[in-house]
Amino acid sequence: MRHFSLVSRLGSPFPQIGRPLIGGVCLTAIIAFVTFLTVTALHEQATQDVARGLTSLSTVLADQADHALQAIELAQDAVIEKLNEAPDRASYALAAGNHSLHEELRTRVSSLPQINALTVLDNNGRLLNFSRRWPIPSIDLSDRDYFQQLAANPTLQRVISRPFQNRGDGIWTIYIARKVTAADGTFLGAVLGAVELRYFEDLYRRIVPAEDFNVGVFRNDGVLFIRFPHRENAIGNTFPTSTVMALTSAGIAGRDARAESPIDGSDRFVSVRSLTHYPMRLYVSRDAAIGLTPFRRQVLAVGLVAVMLAAGLNLSLFYAYRKLRAREDHTRAEERHRAELDLRKQHAAFGVALDNMTQGLCLFSGSGELVVMNARFAELHGIPPELRVQGTLASQIQQTIIEHLSVGYDRCDLLQRPPGVAPIRTTVHFTDDRTLEIVRAPVPGGGWVCTHEDITERRRAEERMLFLASHDVLTDLSNRRLFEQQVEQTLVASANAATEAALLCIDLDHFKQVNDVFGHPTGDSLLAEVARRLSGLGDRCVPARLGGDEFAIVATDITGARGPAEWAQAVIDALAEPFDLAETRVEIGCSIGIAVFPQDGDTYDRLLCAADMALFRAKRQSKGGFAFFEPAMETEARARHELARDLKAAIGTSQLLLHYQPQFAVATGEILGFEALLRWNHPLRGPISPAQFIPIAEETGLILPVGEWVLRAACEEAARWEKPLGIAVNLSIAQFKQEGLPAVVMEAIRDARLDPSRLEIEVTESLLLQNTSRAQDLLLTLKREGVRVAIDDFGTGYSSLLTLQSFPFDRIKIDRSFVGQIGVTPKGAAIVQAIIALGSSLGMPVIAEGIETEEQLAFLRKYDCAEIQGYLCGRPQPIVEYRTLTDADFAFHSRRRA
Repeated sequence: MRHFSLVSRLGSPFPQIGRPLIGGVCLTAIIAFVTFLTVTALHEQATQDVARGLTSLSTVLADQADHALQAIELAQDAVIEKLNEAPDRASYALAAGNHSLHEELRTRVSSLPQINALTVLDNNGRLLNFSRRWPIPSIDLSDRDYFQQLAANPTLQRVISRPFQNRGDGIWTIYIARKVTAADGTFLGAVLGAVELRYFEDLYRRIVPAEDFNVGVFRNDGVLFIRFPHRENAIGNTFPTSTVMALTSAGIAGRDARAESPIDGSDRFVSVRSLTHYPMRLYVSRDAAIGLTPFRRQVLAVGLVAVMLAAGLNLSLFYAYRKLRAREDHTRAEERHRAELDLRKQHAAFGVALDNMTQGLCLFSGSGELVVMNARFAELHGIPPELRVQGTLASQIQQTIIEHLSVGYDRCDLLQRPPGVAPIRTTVHFTDDRTLEIVRAPVPGGGWVCTHEDITERRRAEERMLFLASHDVLTDLSNRRLFEQQVEQTLVASANAATEAALLCIDLDHFKQVNDVFGHPTGDSLLAEVARRLSGLGDRCVPARLGGDEFAIVATDITGARGPAEWAQAVIDALAEPFDLAETRVEIGCSIGIAVFPQDGDTYDRLLCAADMALFRAKRQSKGGFAFFEPAMETEARARHELARDLKAAIGTSQLLLHYQPQFAVATGEILGFEALLRWNHPLRGPISPAQFIPIAEETGLILPVGEWVLRAACEEAARWEKPLGIAVNLSIAQFKQEGLPAVVMEAIRDARLDPSRLEIEVTESLLLQNTSRAQDLLLTLKREGVRVAIDDFGTGYSSLLTLQSFPFDRIKIDRSFVGQIGVTPKGAAIVQAIIALGSSLGMPVIAEGIETEEQLAFLRKYDCAEIQGYLCGRPQPIVEYRTLTDADFAFHSRRRA
């Protein structure tokens, strides 16, 4: 009865009221279900986006780390290849301790920013050569674990050490130790490459897109090598239970995971990649909370919209229920009106959430009509307002987008319904250089949703990292690694086409002067401009920067109108033009060595070696020219190497000796002193000309110990003379580059107990041209100690008058080439006369060398030349032949009459 009375009281409105309530409950359930599906899809999308970004970044960084370590081993291979030629340990020690190898180590280290130093050890762990210091310090590294492993295991060829902190600066460093063996397998020693781990930390600091990213490198045994951001007490420790080790131990290295970090305990997404050539694993991780921040914002927006939609709908229905009980007809009309108003508000609120998404979004019905399009989608493709309304066909919108689509892409990838039930992901490039990632996924009811995300900046960053891995940062030219690949490809193509190719090695002349005078920024600008000019030579040549001021070009199809010589001349002409750099105008030149494929070599290494030897010949002949490789050059290079080896062995033996040539006053014939001249009497080859071995000594650095021996021997000999005659000693430019030259000179004087005023240092004019301020400071220091300074070979430089003005020399020495023209050409005699007058006006005595005839002597006496030296007066001989000059009164006139 109670139920019947209730029904009677409600009457006919009950069915009309019950249906909206039931419908409200159903709609609320549908909203909740759609919201759940949306949140699930957004979470999956966000997780995939984070994982995809980590995968891309870890792949690029692992490849970069692999190539960076390979570059170090390539430098070690070049050193090991030279040292493997040693037949025994004694020969190995001699070759490894060579100064030329030290210079090569320095050159290779300067071209590789990832390497701090290269070191060569003998079989006992003793230091034989070191790229950072010369002379080589006495250091024993036999107690290091990597050396002991190489020495103990005959089959082990490479060891990567645990990281350790340098005691001086605290920088974390690892060593790549490579074994050196003789042909019979005898352990000769090791070549170490020191890698400062902060190089990789600095690289990752520039590359990682956000602060919540971590990048690290583990060795396969779990030792942590690198971690960015840096974390104290982590580097060098072992983490065998880390996610990186777990993934690789399970055989799924190269995949992604989400786990807790063993270092800081944070929840992170992790992507791991194994290095191809090294027992290391690189990982990139991102804080899961930060990585999913956009997802949480989207969930909040979608949740709020869903709540608002459900609450508004139920409130509206409840209000309609109450009104229907009072006035059924009026309530029905108002309920419809209010429902329409609420739906518009809810649609607006939902549109705000959609418009704040980072991706452009379009939702289509099963019939292909537009349901909703957010503002980001319209912004990405410039969709006009008339196409954004509901009911617009997907094909109409797609037609607008196709106008900006690059050639070669399928228009079906843009907005069409995806086949099957799985989402379809594609990457599309547009004519305005934008790249979009497009995802099309079906939704319940037969419709589908499309999201378009602009990934242009991410693509450009990846392309830039790939570019930097194979190009020079300063000039954008190919680096040594890419150039080797380009040359090998060129050689294969030339061999298939039966054509020739040429490799040109280019060395800039006077570049060091530009750096010293105008600074390194100007030098960098000059290198960039040189690269631009080389790139403009033509399509049939590929330029590269090998390091420092060394460039190279590979030219193809050289049998046509432009052969190797024409290519070389084109390079010389291009670089001979003045360079306008900011407010500075500089002029340089270049020297070029040429090797031709296939006759000079059939591989990159052989061609490069041949071109280097030709470049050496070009620089020796005269700067600003070019030279072709000749087989004799290889023989000459081997001979120079053997001569350098013999010269090093000759230091401190009786093979090296001094000859002395007397110097006289022209007016009185009085003996004034001697010039000490170095001679080498080889036990097998006999006397070797200074013109042959002095350049080799300067190139290999042997001029330093040889020059110091000459200085000491000359001072000791002069101290034994009864007469206080002067002694002149030539110093090379290389000696002025060494640290503490004044201390070396004064120590030789003190040890010999020689009056400093009796010693005269002879320097060439080119010294002051190469390093004006440093050279002047050193010479002034010596003059303050009482040592005299003379300028040798005067008149052959580029700015002789400026040289005299810049430094107060004690004596001017006229070059023998001018003296030899006296009586032969009026020009030579005029130059000698002018130099004598110049010296007289400046208060600097003038000495003429190379006097061989009476006519030359008469000329010099006529124009008041102060001093003379030459074969007419006395040849260079052992001092025993001139005892009458050093131990008794003697005059040049009496000697000539005798």
